[in-house]
Amino acid sequence: MLNLESGDRIDLFFEDAPATVFCATVGRILTDQEEGMSVEIEDYTACWIEITVDPPCDIDTQQVLLLGTDLQYRLNGRPVTLRKRQE
Repeated sequence: MLNLESGDRIDLFFEDAPATVFCATVGRILTDQEEGMSVEIEDYTACWIEITVDPPCDIDTQQVLLLGTDLQYRLNGRPVTLRKRQE
């Protein structure tokens, strides 16, 4: 699990398609309550990460990453791997 903060630059790729790498900027990191979820979701979700994906990309530029309690990141239900960019 990465120690992400607002403004961090990240690279991410879907685990089932590692050849395509997306670059993005972390906007906000939200708890379940801040995201408006009920307490039942706490067993499944650690936090929600709002990101802005850099164009050009074939997905909407405004996305929400999910960090599950299994410490797996997911984007649109698909497992993704994140790397913090060193710029």
